[in-house]
Order: sequence, then C-alpha cells, then structure tokens
Amino acid sequence: MSADRPDSDSSASDARPPSQERQWLQPTAEMDAPTDLGRTSALQAAQSPAITRSILVVSALFLVVLGVALAFVPWRQTVSGSGEVTAYAPEARPRTVESRISARVADWHVVEGDEVAKGDTVAVLEDLGSSYLDDQFADRVAAQRTNTLNGLRLEVERARQKLAQARQKRRSADEKVSNATLGVSTARTRLARIEDLQDDGISSVRDLETARLKFRKARTDSVAAAADLAAARRAVESARLNVERKEQKLEAKQAALSRKVGNARERASNAIVRAPISGTVSSINRVGPGQIVKKGTTLATVAPKTDDRAAELFVSSIGASLIEPGRQVQLQFSGFPALQFSGLPDASTGTFTGTVRFIDPVGDGSGRFRMLVVPDTSDTTSWPSPKYLRQGAPAKGSVLLSSVSLGYEIWRRMNGLPPQLSTQQGTAPAK
Repeated sequence: MSADRPDSDSSASDARPPSQERQWLQPTAEMDAPTDLGRTSALQAAQSPAITRSILVVSALFLVVLGVALAFVPWRQTVSGSGEVTAYAPEARPRTVESRISARVADWHVVEGDEVAKGDTVAVLEDLGSSYLDDQFADRVAAQRTNTLNGLRLEVERARQKLAQARQKRRSADEKVSNATLGVSTARTRLARIEDLQDDGISSVRDLETARLKFRKARTDSVAAAADLAAARRAVESARLNVERKEQKLEAKQAALSRKVGNARERASNAIVRAPISGTVSSINRVGPGQIVKKGTTLATVAPKTDDRAAELFVSSIGASLIEPGRQVQLQFSGFPALQFSGLPDASTGTFTGTVRFIDPVGDGSGRFRMLVVPDTSDTTSWPSPKYLRQGAPAKGSVLLSSVSLGYEIWRRMNGLPPQLSTQQGTAPAK
C-alpha cells in the first residue's frame, strides 16, 4: 500500500488541468495596485533634481560672463613663420670652396676648425688635362706667343715700309704730273706765238711744225704722268690695306695667344685651392689625397667671424600679403628657453625682438615666402652673442599685426577669415 502512493500522487498531478497548474504566474490585485498615486505622477517624474538646476544656472551665468569678457580681452593678431639664423650681408655668410677644374687631390693643407685668412692654401690639386701635366706649360705657351708675335710684327713693319715706298712713288708721280701740265702749258703758249709769227710771215714752216710736235709730246707726257699717278695712288691704297690687314692679324693673334697664356696660367693657379674669405674651416669634403674630384665639387666650407645676424623665416602666402618691411617680430631661438604667447606679446618671456627687413616677391615653389628679420635696434634686449647663437640654428617668429578682442579673434578663426591689416600698429621704420 505504501508503495502505491507515489504513483497515485503523480497520477493525480498529471490529471490537473493546465489553467490550475500556472495560476502562480498570473498577477494579483495586490501586486498591481500602487501604494501611493501622488508620488508616481508623470509631472513629478519629469522634474529635474535641484542640484542639476543649480549647475545649469551657474553654467549659463559663466558663459554669459565669459562672452562679455571675451569682448574686452585684448589680443594681438600675428603671422607665424619658422626658419633658421643666417647673416643679412652676403659677405657675412658661409662660403664654399669649390674645385674649379677636374683634378686629383694631391694634398690638404687645413683641417676642420683651422683659422684661415683670405688667400691661404686649402688644398693642392693635380690637373688631369694632358696639356697641363707639364709644370712649364704656361711658360712654353708664353714663349710661343712671343715668337709668333715677333714674326707678325716683322710682317707689319715690312708692309709699312712698302706703304712708305708707295707714297714716295705717288709723290714722284704728282711732281711728274705737275711738270707735264707745265710743259703742256708752255708748249701751247709757244705754239700760239709761232702761229702768230707765221701769220705775219716772220716764222718759218719748220718752226711751226717743231712747235706742234713739242705740244703733242707735252700732251702725251701729261697723259702718261696722270696714268702713273693713278697707278701710284692705287699702289698706296693697296699697301695701306695690306698694313691694316697685317695689323689686324697681329692684334687678333696677340689677343688669342694672350688669352691662351692667361688660361694656362689660370688653370695652373686653379690647381691651388685658396680660401675665398677669412674665417674658420667649418667642414671639409670626405676626399682624401689621390681621389679625383670634378669641376664644381665642394671641397670645404669657410664660416666668417661676424656679428651680422638675421633670421630667415618662411611664412604662408596669405601671411606674406599682410607683412611689410618694418613690422616687429617676436623671435624664439632653439636652445634658449622661452614661453611665447603669440597673441599676448607682453606676457611672453625669453623671446627676442626683430624687425622685418625684406620679403621675397617670389615664393620658393611650395607656397611659402622668405623674409629676413634683423635685430630691432630700438629694443633694449639684444640678441644672444654669436658664440651661442650661430648661423643655422632653428628659429621661430611671430609677426605682430593688429590688436583686436579675443572674442573677435575666435570668431575670425572659426569663420576662416584672414587677420586684419593695420599700418598703425606693430610697425617700425625700416632701418
């Protein structure tokens, strides 16, 4: 009997209807009835907490006060650029020493850090030209020039002698023409007198014929003398042209040979590389003795000792259109601690003042324009000593433009507008 009870219980449970089996899942009236209808109203549920409302009010007041403050806070518009330190004068910038010929390096006379004066020997080269391998090549060319010019001068002298002889013959021909003209005049006068005497019956026929023969002979001699004079004049002109040709040939040959001698001597002098300026050898090309260098190869760089310095900065095209010479620039050099505020120049520390001296009218090909900034002589703070601020050091600068409010500056940048252009603020006369 006891063993059959479980089976009877299980069969009784299986016989229950499904609705009675899931009654415990159905909501009851006690569960659905709210305990307090006033606390769960929609109006109270939509209200914000008091602390949130306080934060919003404070934030709104802060924004109002900030907007009013921005309308009065001063701000200096600037144009920024970056570059490096250089020298304003070209002669104060580093100079490269180049090979003026294709040659072989024979010997170096300096090392990096050496002090050199203008004209000191930097290196010695061996010319690779076959003609210049002879050390006496320039002297041989000079001797050849002397011999050639002596021969041409002798030819010119002979031509001048022939011209002098031709002129002497022309003078003789002139005298003969004068004598012939006089003889014709005399013969004509005598013939006329004898003809008159013949008409009077005083002179004989023989005398008349003789006078006529002499007159014809005088005329013939006059024609011959005129022909000789013309030939003498042509000879003089020919001799003169010959002298001119010889002299021109002499001048041309002398110029060509002198140029050849000059080139030979210059070529020989180019084998000795000299310092173009006085200064310090800052770098030497990695070319040892025996190596070949081409014409134009940089052998060394000489940096002069100078106090002339300037900042070479590059700005955008829009910034370049707003900058003119005389604008003040706030500079920051690499290696010198500084706290720079581009819009508040008076609050910046560790910066240096400069003046725009020149702006390139043509860009560098990448949309940037180069400007040179020199020290501002009106500022009491001078640039660092050349011992510490050397050429090639990186530099940054901000060109000072108009003074506006900070609110306007924020609005301008949000709208992508360019800075204002004012010629009364931030300018100084160009030195």
